[in-house]
Amino acid sequence: MESDNLSFFTQRQHPQWAVVDVRTVVNEAIRRVNTRLEEYQSNWEFVCDDESILTYGDQNWLTMALENLMLNAVEHSPKSSALCIEIQAVNQTIELHIIDRGPGIVPGNEYRIFKPFYTTRPGATGLGLANVRTVMEKHGGGIRVGNQPDGGAIITLILQTIRRTQAA
Repeated sequence: MESDNLSFFTQRQHPQWAVVDVRTVVNEAIRRVNTRLEEYQSNWEFVCDDESILTYGDQNWLTMALENLMLNAVEHSPKSSALCIEIQAVNQTIELHIIDRGPGIVPGNEYRIFKPFYTTRPGATGLGLANVRTVMEKHGGGIRVGNQPDGGAIITLILQTIRRTQAA
């Protein structure tokens, strides 16, 4: 994943725009981090009330962004943690909440963590979250960062939603 982050960060790539089902993005990201989940003996709870929730974007880029957030959540949480991804449709937006069981985000670092080469892990490139920010900017979306009252971080990706009638 680190080499993928480096190549994504250094190459001038353009998104391949299409209608994307966000549930598909989540399922693919979970599949990609499965090995790390097994290593940490953790699992993901995936909560989504809607059958299909659509956005317009690059499915591979969105999957990579979510995969980066999920790997961070796994690596910052204790072993055998139950981690959570929730998708909510809120007005004209889609919110993807990635909730971990780690120590949370140090106050004052909420936006610093998305700067290139910033890392708190030895041996990491500090490009994963920078790439997440780039992907969200290219998609006209946003990121919210916070801490759970009972511990752990919550990072929310915000995307524009499209209705099925718009997609048809």
